[in-house]
Amino acid sequence: MTTPPSFLPHRAGSVAPLVALGVALLAGCASPGAGRMTETQPNAGPTRAITSFASELRCMDGLLLDYGIHDVPLAVEPVADRTHRLGTGSADLLTLAVSDMTRSSRAIRLVAPGANDAPRSGNSLRGALSLADDGSSSASLSFDTSLLGSDATIIPGSAARHAATLVRGGSDYTGSAEIRQFGIAFELASAPSETLQQTSRALAELAAIEQVGRLAHVPYWSCLGAAPTQEAVAAEIKDWYDALAAHPAEMIRYVQDQLRTRNIYAGPIDGTVNPQLKDAVARYREALGLAREAKISLDFFGAYLNADHRRVATRVAPAAPAPPDPPLAPAPIPPTPTRPLALRLTAEDDARRPRRGEAVQLLVQPSRDAYVYCFLLDEDRHVVRFFPNHFQREARVGTASGLKLPGKMPFEIALNAHAAPQTVACFATERDVLPRLPTAPGADNFTPQPFAALDEVRSALQDATDGVFAHASLDLTPED
Repeated sequence: MTTPPSFLPHRAGSVAPLVALGVALLAGCASPGAGRMTETQPNAGPTRAITSFASELRCMDGLLLDYGIHDVPLAVEPVADRTHRLGTGSADLLTLAVSDMTRSSRAIRLVAPGANDAPRSGNSLRGALSLADDGSSSASLSFDTSLLGSDATIIPGSAARHAATLVRGGSDYTGSAEIRQFGIAFELASAPSETLQQTSRALAELAAIEQVGRLAHVPYWSCLGAAPTQEAVAAEIKDWYDALAAHPAEMIRYVQDQLRTRNIYAGPIDGTVNPQLKDAVARYREALGLAREAKISLDFFGAYLNADHRRVATRVAPAAPAPPDPPLAPAPIPPTPTRPLALRLTAEDDARRPRRGEAVQLLVQPSRDAYVYCFLLDEDRHVVRFFPNHFQREARVGTASGLKLPGKMPFEIALNAHAAPQTVACFATERDVLPRLPTAPGADNFTPQPFAALDEVRSALQDATDGVFAHASLDLTPED
């Protein structure tokens, strides 16, 4: 069980956990209930002419990369076309939109519904198109979406509806449509014959931006041009904060992960409070223009989501120095120089060579806490990344505990039955560089990566880390 995030001293007699910090101050402002349906209201606001949300999808890709989001599994269900006018292509609208927004970041790992690992994906995205057309001067095309948890129930607050008003000219549509989000009117232009298809695609893109933004807790509204001061944006931020604060370990884990992405925090991501995290929160609060205190409050959460982190990074105070060791008589012992990063990779039973078809357990141990990435050059000469993976997305490995692969993860490393050579190569780095490694569309863990040899992986790590990494390899050619 995780420790309550008691970042500040409790008052005498108080035992309340301190992610109540900001929540307690906001008592009386209840969060929306489960299954809340949000719908954009037609408020007056700025207007933007678009043909699709392609640029906003690219913006989301960069945003997910900046926030260090990667390998989040998501099953996307076929879209239900209740208009009965769009054909079979409508089923893939959400899948295409999510795929387009994660080309560089690899933030979302798309899982086919019904696949073997779909239940482990945790969440699935569902959508349905509906058309209300009574033959008048306009019609309404709506796209309803929701995120479902592993128990197939709607995640509270995830149900949303996006709608477009289609303009009619005579008996057909004119090609003009309007979609409103955060008070912005997006005016969509298309050929009259493609009005339904193009508007459906735009609605799916907008819905995917919102739902992935909510799933990853990244400020998706910035890609749509919405200001953080808007009432709808502020309400969204408070909903996220309340939901995370209701489960303190999740809030702590989110902050740990984000501050480690910013190279402000170097401790574990375990959902528990430690001195490093307290110091990192206090320093980043100060850089954001807030009071320097170890407090995860609503104002910190909102300021973090709406910050330009590249600018903020230039204002972060250095970490507090560790307290000096007590002096030893007759004189202090000089500090031990930091050892170069090294990596040890062995088979659990390294006294003998494994046989054909036999599964092996690997032991990986860096010389100090580091991020570890492991690849296999298989019998078909494909390079496959198998760690980190969707069973364990955390790449940081402690030197004390090391890492066993596959360990308790539900896959195996088995030698092939043809005595073909196979090689495992693992790399250790000072910081997480996985998002900076080359990828091909659709490539993921346990699938071939865009490398022709393990030397190319090594070269990519060389570029991503400026040469500061450790490497170890192991031949898995079976015994004849």
